[in-house]
Amino acid sequence: MTRQFLAATVAITVSGLAGLADTTALAATPGAQDAGSTLASTDSEDKLVFNIRQANLGPGYAWGRGLLHYRGKDYDIRVEGGGGPAIGYSSACAEGTISDLGSLDKFDTTFWAVASEATAGSGVGRMALQNSDGTEIHLQVKSHGARLAAAAARLRFHVLGPSKTTFAASRCP
Repeated sequence: MTRQFLAATVAITVSGLAGLADTTALAATPGAQDAGSTLASTDSEDKLVFNIRQANLGPGYAWGRGLLHYRGKDYDIRVEGGGGPAIGYSSACAEGTISDLGSLDKFDTTFWAVASEATAGSGVGRMALQNSDGTEIHLQVKSHGARLAAAAARLRFHVLGPSKTTFAASRCP
């Protein structure tokens, strides 16, 4: 990594109620925005939305699809990865912003985070990820399922090409 960064996310979701601790940067990250911030109202901001499923029994796997809004254009994406340790299954819709993305090629890479989750039913959470180029993703997550995790997570994003769907039509409900 070009700069030291480690994010800890804690989300506790039970039957639609959520207790949430803000994401905390454990090392200094100059220019990092607050992980609790949501999408800004400007159309020029780089944004991301995706649906993901996670299944774990110790180590686990995560997979999903979504849309990247980069420099005013929409691109279909695929997400896959994993982490551990965790147990259970959850599905989620994640939506947020991307900062310091120099080019579309810099998004097609692996992002890392340290996260904790205790989900029973449905709720909300936050997550911050960073790749080795210093690109940061700050997400709000709406999850459903039954899953307990204290995991180092790795998500690999793949840009599939221009999207026929708009970002506005793909947002989390």
